This record gives sequence, structure tokens and C-alpha cells, in this order.
Amino acid sequence: MAAHNQASAKRQKTREPRQDIVDYFQGIDKIEYNNMASPSESTNYRYYNSSERIHSRSMEEWLKFSISLREFRNNGSDAHGRSTYSRAWDDNTDSIDNHKRCIKALFDLCSKLGIKYWSAFDSDLIPYSESWEENKSHFDDIVEYIRELTQRYHVKLLWIAPDLHSHPRYVSGALTSNDASVFIQAASQIKKCLEVAQRLNAECFLLWPYREGYHALFQTDVAREIKLFAKMLKLTADYKERLNYRCQLLIMPYNNIYHSRNSYGNWQHSLQCERDLIHTYMWDVTSCLYLLKSYNLDRYYKIFVPPGLHMPMANVYNMLGGVTMTNNEDHYDSKLLTLMMKCIVDQGTTPAGGINLMLYPRRDSDLRELTTTYVKYIDAVAKALRLACSIISDQIISKHLQQRYSTYYSGFGSRLVGSDITMEECEEYYKKNQCPHGELMSKHEHLDVVFQRHLDACDHI
Repeated sequence: MAAHNQASAKRQKTREPRQDIVDYFQGIDKIEYNNMASPSESTNYRYYNSSERIHSRSMEEWLKFSISLREFRNNGSDAHGRSTYSRAWDDNTDSIDNHKRCIKALFDLCSKLGIKYWSAFDSDLIPYSESWEENKSHFDDIVEYIRELTQRYHVKLLWIAPDLHSHPRYVSGALTSNDASVFIQAASQIKKCLEVAQRLNAECFLLWPYREGYHALFQTDVAREIKLFAKMLKLTADYKERLNYRCQLLIMPYNNIYHSRNSYGNWQHSLQCERDLIHTYMWDVTSCLYLLKSYNLDRYYKIFVPPGLHMPMANVYNMLGGVTMTNNEDHYDSKLLTLMMKCIVDQGTTPAGGINLMLYPRRDSDLRELTTTYVKYIDAVAKALRLACSIISDQIISKHLQQRYSTYYSGFGSRLVGSDITMEECEEYYKKNQCPHGELMSKHEHLDVVFQRHLDACDHI
């Protein structure tokens, strides 16, 4: 009988493995570089070799990928369907333990992919409540937990952003609300988020003014709201300085990046996006630059942009702070991605905010498909980096630009760029030198063919 009791006692000591040591991506090997892998092997990088040096830097430095916790936690639901995923780490509750499991699973994914950074909104980290003390306690708890994971996995927080759009109180904006108490709450949330970012050594701090705009002009004091907008940006920068927190402040214009996600051609959704866009104060890079420069805030902030036409505008003003990649970007579009990477390489250094992967897997994805979603985008951007560096080395574009703008490199044309000149001098020069203008042909078609042939020859790079 005693022996039986002793055996029972031993069995009672058996317990489930701790959640913080469970590998949620068990069975999926670490993704490695193998440029000789067959086309059917989707669990290898064909172009991304993190340690390979290209154009004087490693690929890891140039690309500086981070994975967004917000999109990683997506449950497969969309505008027309309920959640479809059943993840071992997510029980769909808003508990602190569930948040911890989701963060742990993200670290596991980063480890498998060989990615060194992640990003998050503050509401991804804790279950926000109306109790300030409870939120503070949760933040203290989660910060310690993330610090432990950071030491174990060597994966760092690249940026964190306050969620100033999800709560009903922000229905009319957070920075530009007509209710002063909402502005005060938003300021308090930003303050706490900055403190958390500093404790976690985040390299950047992001603001996304998603709901800052108006619905109808006849009920909106636009001038007041723009001033409030600028006031909050300045308060944020000032508090960061008082914390002695050395990070790069980022701001992400609306850019329409979160809409039509997973809509797969839903035209009604697209029309709604266009209507929303019209009434947003910061709807593209240009409007963002205008506000920042008007209030002398451009010395504090840099701009987070998607690939495409926004990047050169940010680059020209030395305001490129990072790039966001979503499912809206076609990973097959080598031209778009190559021009994106050329813009980064031309800048000479990677933007502080890196390349943030805000990717949703398809609704019918399992863990392997989830991993492959990231692999295909990482490899597509790595391929684009190789192409961009090849084009820069061959001076394809630079030689053409020098030839096209040759009249500005000598004679009176050089004075137009390099010194002060008056309208009278231009008129006088024209009177004396009424010579026909030079060749105005752009050679666009020729360059387009040359560019495409470089893209086609990527496997030989």
C-alpha cells in the first residue's frame, strides 16, 4: 500500500512542459540559403544569404527585416468570413498569458527565418483595460518577459507604436479629436509607450495617424486640428528628449496600406478606401513632409513608406525612415522591388526602420504555409537587392541621367544649379544665344528593355 502511494506521488509531479520552452514551429527546420535548391524546395532561400557581402555591406545589414506582431496575430478572419486558424499559441482570449504565447511564437518564427527584428503596436503586447494601474502592471510583466526572450533568441524590437486607432474613443481621431480628454488620453498612451520602448531598447518609435482627418468640413475646425496634430508630434519628440532616449522617431502616412488587405478584388472595399483617403490629413509622403516642415518637426521624424513612388520623394528630402511590405505588394514585381532597393542603396545606408514585413498568410494556411509566406517575400527583396547592386555597378541608369542632364554640367547651365542667377541674366543669355535646344528624346523604351534584361539575368548575378 505504501509502495502504491509512493508511485502515485511520483506521478503527481509530472506536469506539462512550460509554455516558454515550447517550440511552436516544431517540425519546421531553420530556413537556410541554398541557391542550388530545386524550384520545388520552398523551405530554402535562393537569394537571401544574410552574411554575404554585397556593395560593401552584408545582405542582413542592407535589408534589416522585421516581422510585425500585429499581422502575425491575424486569425484568418476577413470582411466576409470568421477566423479559420487554430494556432497552438493563440486561444483567442485577451489574457496576458495569451499575449505572451503569441509573442513567444513570433520569436520562434523569427528564429526559423533567421530574422533579427520584430515590431508591434502597444495593444499587441498587453490586454488594455480602463484601469491605468492594471495596464502598468501588465506592461511591467510583459517587458520582463520580452527581455528574457530577447536574451535567449537574440531578436530585438525594432519599433513599437501606440495603437491610436482601435479603441472607440479614437473614432474621431486621437491627435485631432474635438474632445480634449481624448487628446489627453492619447498623450498619456504615447508617454507610456515611449517608456516601454526605452525599456526594451527599441531602435525606433512609430506614430501612425490613421484616423486623423475629417468627415465633413462644415463641422470641422481644420486649422485647429492641424495645430493639435503638430502639437502632439512636438510633445512626443520633447518627451523622448527628456527621457534621454536615443531612438529614431518615425511617422507613417495613411498610404492606404491596411485597406483591401485580403479582399482579393473586392471593389466595394476599394471604393471605401478612396473615400477615406480624401479626408485624411496625412495621406501621402508629400502631405506628411509639408506638415513636418511647416512646424519645424522634420528634424525629429523620418517617414515610413511603402515601395513605389513615395520612396524617391522621401529620399530626395533625406526623410526615408523605413519601408513597409504588405500583401498588396506583388512579390513577382521584380521591377518595383529592384527600384525600391536601388533607392535604399543610393541612400548609402539602411533606413533606421528597416523593411517591415506586415504579411497576412492566406485563410487556409497551416504553419508551413505561414513560414513560406515570409520566405517568398524575403527572397523576392533579396533578389531585388542583387539586381539593384548590379544595375548600380554597371552604371546603366547613372550614365543615362548624366547624358540626359548634360546641359547642366557646363556653361550657363551649370550656373543655374550652382549659383544665384536672375531672370534678367536668363533673358540676356537667351537673346545672345538663340541656338536650338538639344535632343529631347528620353530613350525610355531602350532603357526599359535594358532594365528588363537585367531582371531576366538575375540567376547569373
